Amino acid sequence: MSRICYGCGATLQSENKEEVGYIPAHKSDSSYCMRCFRMMHYGESNKGYEPKTRDQIIKRVNGDKRFVIFLVDFLNINTEVINIYNSIKRDKLLVINKCELIPDEVYKRKLIDYVREEYNVDGDIKIKGGTKNHGVNSIYRYLRERGIEETYILGLSNSGKSTFINDLIKVNKSKVKPINTNSKANTTLDFIKVKINEDLTIIDSPGFVLENNADSDAYDQYIKALTFNMKAGETISLINGKYYFMFSEDTPINIFINGKGKHKKYYKEIELKNNLNLERDNMDIMILGVGFLRVKNKGIVKTNVDTKYIEIRNSMFGGPHE
Repeated sequence: MSRICYGCGATLQSENKEEVGYIPAHKSDSSYCMRCFRMMHYGESNKGYEPKTRDQIIKRVNGDKRFVIFLVDFLNINTEVINIYNSIKRDKLLVINKCELIPDEVYKRKLIDYVREEYNVDGDIKIKGGTKNHGVNSIYRYLRERGIEETYILGLSNSGKSTFINDLIKVNKSKVKPINTNSKANTTLDFIKVKINEDLTIIDSPGFVLENNADSDAYDQYIKALTFNMKAGETISLINGKYYFMFSEDTPINIFINGKGKHKKYYKEIELKNNLNLERDNMDIMILGVGFLRVKNKGIVKTNVDTKYIEIRNSMFGGPHE
């Protein structure tokens, strides 16, 4: 039987160094291809390798009878992601992941209620992050109580699928090797079956990629959530001047952004070409693939960001869900 790389899922081979799954012949006992080994130990990129497409992944999963866990980064809950989730026709669980940045005063149950109401999500939802073992024990108990022995893990690239599997390995004290976790997009190229224990087998999958993504680069860490009090005519720049927002009215804002870099406040107007009309108090301005700003007071917000990368919604942390 052919062996697969435990990092990306590609079939291991020693014939062609330029093809996926390559491993030197003298390293034939390794569980990782050379690409994954160098990504894990030297931080090299994975450019030149294409994972399975969105349609290929959905076709495979919908043609199977196995359960599905769909992970979504709480910074990246948006209409396109939920549409992908809804295209999965199997029995499934939505896991809101990477919740360490959610403010302590925000009741996590209200976040679940928000996702149900804002995006019309049916079915079970769980929170992962910010609690002991990052919520993995609760999800594992959920699977056991439902008698689920095999499940796919789906989600966007960098939504934390591999970390979630490694957490399952850790809490179960499994002897299997950890999955390759990496901040670079498309680390996983094919499906990887991981037997956690006698009761549970996980099938890791390549990550989905947003069609409208403001920044295709992966970041190495999360910055802390920040709060600013903006006066009318003042501007905030995010991630070393990459994204600019100027406010027509006085308003507090909360920033939840995935990425390194500094934010800077300008006490003057800056010429920005795109207008965003916030018709109500407590609205979120989402930068797709990056994060969001919670704006407390309604008004006009000008930005340099192309509006195809923007989604405006009721605030995740405001109004009835605050």
